[in-house]
Formats: sequence, structure tokens, C-alpha cells
Amino acid sequence: MAMRQDVRTTSGNSPAPEESWLGRLKDLVGYGKALFSAAGDGAQAGDDQNRMISQGPTWKEAAVATDPRQSAKSGVRVHIRWMIRRDMKEVLDIERESFEFPWFEEDFIRCLRQRNCIGMVAEHGERVVGFMIYELHKSRLHILNFAVAEGARHQGIGRQMSEKLISKLSSQRRTRITLEVRETNLSAQLFFKSVGFRATSVLRAYYEDSPEDAYLMQFRHAPDAIEATIPINRIDRLAG
Repeated sequence: MAMRQDVRTTSGNSPAPEESWLGRLKDLVGYGKALFSAAGDGAQAGDDQNRMISQGPTWKEAAVATDPRQSAKSGVRVHIRWMIRRDMKEVLDIERESFEFPWFEEDFIRCLRQRNCIGMVAEHGERVVGFMIYELHKSRLHILNFAVAEGARHQGIGRQMSEKLISKLSSQRRTRITLEVRETNLSAQLFFKSVGFRATSVLRAYYEDSPEDAYLMQFRHAPDAIEATIPINRIDRLAG
């Protein structure tokens, strides 16, 4: 699976831009309507859209080649940890096989040098089989780049990484995760929908490499019964 700030198409046998754009348009219109029917955060989407557009490069995407029907228990278990320098070769290999316009090493380094940018990897048998790059913001997390190695897809690895990120949310601090997905990247849309994300708005002509729009998708934290009874500390609230 692979996904990035503009959540791109899967690697290898992805169709040509015109074929993706024209040939699947009818199906995507119908799917877009279904996707939005499940969204419940429309009121907040306008502010999110403005923030996303002003945040930086829009040509990056979160490409996902994960089967939305998969479950972690039917696949392999992975060890998820922080990304370190020696992971870069394997991360770059996954990046190149996943995206038509991959990040270069300097793109990763430039991103990870920012104080609010975090990298994590999924490791199986001492091999990096997936990675995720995300940003920390005051009240949310934002996924920039997300991919699973081609030979390790459809085994629940993407779901495990998503669940790891979701576990970082709380009602007292960061309450949601956001990302952008190309309108033609149906596999990414279905994957994120399967793990609880919902589309909240359309970002028109979002990408520099095509006339495609993007769906803004987000996951909202739902506090459990115990968390809902814990009072919010005033100092924590002021600290954001």
C-alpha cells in the first residue's frame, strides 16, 4: 500500500493519466457521492481546506495499494517503530515502487528535519515493509506519505500502521487525522474508508501534475466511556 499527501495511485500497472481521468470518471462520480454520504464533518471542512492548501507542496500524495477487505489478524504482524537513518534505503525502494513521482532522499530529509514531522516504519523479519510520514499540529495529525512494499501488500500491514496512528489521538489534545486523496485513487479511498476515515470536502485542481481534484478525508477520535469521564486539565487545554 502507498499513500501520500495527495494520496496517489498504486504503482506498477497504474493507467495513463488520460485513461485514469476519463475512463473512470463515471464510476468515480458515483463513488464520490457514496463517500460523501458517510461524512459528518462538513462544517469543519472549509477551515481544513484552507489550512491544507497553505501548508506546502500539493504534488505529494498518500498512495494506497491496500485491499480494504483485509484485516490485521488475517495477515502478518509487524513491529512499528520510529524511522531511523539506516531505514532510508529500504524506504526509498518502497517509495520508488509505489509512486509514479517518488520523493527523493533529500525530500525525506527535508521533511523529517522539521520539528513537527515524524517518520515511522513497519518492520517484519528485520526488513522494512512499510512506512508513514506525518505531521503534528495543535489539534490534529496530518498524513503526508504512506506506503507498503509491493510484495507485502494485502496482509494487514497498512491497517496496523493506521491503527498505531489512530491510537495517538485523544479527546484532550489531538482529536483527528487528516489527509488528501486523488479522486482517481479508488484503492486509497476505500482503504481509508475501511479504517474509519470519511471524506469531508473536495479540493479543486489540487495537484500540480494533473487536473485532478482531491478528497479531503479525516478520522475523528471517539472517546470511550472511561475517557469521557476524565476531566480536561486546564493547563493541558491551554498548552494545546
